[in-house]
Amino acid sequence: MDQPQVDLVSAALPLFGRLGFEGASTRALASAAGRPMSAITYHFGGKHGLYLACADHIRDRIGGFVAATIEQQEQSGPPSPAQARAQLEQLFKVITGAMLQDTEDMARFMMREQQEPTEAFDRIWSGIMGRVLERMTTLVTVVAGDRLAPLAVRVRVMTLMGQMMVFRVAHAAVLRLTGWTHIGPAEVAVVQSAVRDNLAHILDGLSGKGKP
Repeated sequence: MDQPQVDLVSAALPLFGRLGFEGASTRALASAAGRPMSAITYHFGGKHGLYLACADHIRDRIGGFVAATIEQQEQSGPPSPAQARAQLEQLFKVITGAMLQDTEDMARFMMREQQEPTEAFDRIWSGIMGRVLERMTTLVTVVAGDRLAPLAVRVRVMTLMGQMMVFRVAHAAVLRLTGWTHIGPAEVAVVQSAVRDNLAHILDGLSGKGKP
């Protein structure tokens, strides 16, 4: 992207996240970017194109956090149950750290798309989100063996994701309950530790290790 495109996407993402596609006027989007309204048409073909460019930005940003980890895991070949556990722990650590970075605007945008998915959601899903969840599904399947049906594995993966997502989606409640004023590196480490422990207990149960 050239600088006008970067300016427009950077300004549009928080507006789309707060106001939605219909609520964010072309005039407001251009004004926030310090660009003329004609720049949106020139660079993106219109407001819809700018909205999709925001989705592509989210896809690329998330991919920048986790794609390398997934590629490394996939290149190592089919994992054993022990390796699958280690790879899940690695993946969850990376994703938790990514979610707790400065991603509030992306989270708002994606929450809207989760409720009323459009072509933008399809781009994010096909670009990285689906790949992350499919990798988790593969690894949980290896750990669980034949103890869970395929659908049960996929549902379990979403519950595992939920323990990380709550720290972004319920940000205000997290700060109020913990007494934190913000989530910086020290707080991220605390969350990652809790997620790691939760994951270990859950995987123990799925693998049969948690049974007496």
